[in-house]
Amino acid sequence: MSTEIRQLLEASTKTKELRPDDIPELDLYMDQIISLMSTHLGDEGEKEPLTRTMIHNYSKAGVISPVKGKKYSKEHILQMLAVYSLKNTLTIAQIKRILSGVTESGVGAAGLAECFDTQLARRRDISTQLIDSIERITEENQMKLDTPADAMAFLLTLTDITDTLAAFTSAITQIYFPEPDEKPGKTKKR
Repeated sequence: MSTEIRQLLEASTKTKELRPDDIPELDLYMDQIISLMSTHLGDEGEKEPLTRTMIHNYSKAGVISPVKGKKYSKEHILQMLAVYSLKNTLTIAQIKRILSGVTESGVGAAGLAECFDTQLARRRDISTQLIDSIERITEENQMKLDTPADAMAFLLTLTDITDTLAAFTSAITQIYFPEPDEKPGKTKKR
């Protein structure tokens, strides 16, 4: 793998994170949540990772649990973090089913926090494994970034990989958090 590709890949795996321990136990107002998310997840010069409109929409659509008053609990914030983490891969309807299923199973703030702690603990090792895998794929397939055509072919290949992972994510969602007219563990016939 070229040094350029490796540097791009390593830079891409360095993401900001909001750990459950960074979320206060006290209930927060919407502006405090937006500030917390921006501090931990936002990039300088980029738009906020979470906006007032998004929070209102998630609440109205029932994606996050109903709010009592104007303050949001740690569980609400963890639910918002789940939406933020999943929304680039899954639909809002799928995320709603996941969060509803998790809530109905009795997983509260502590259980959601444990899910995020597990994911964050895996992140470093998985990033290293992913870099190694992509390095092997690029070498075995003689992928390079020497010309615009090379870059286009590279992007198309990465899109194939991304689409495969998105389909896998959707399949897991469908099995464990099926649409309301389906039973868990059964997939819809198409």
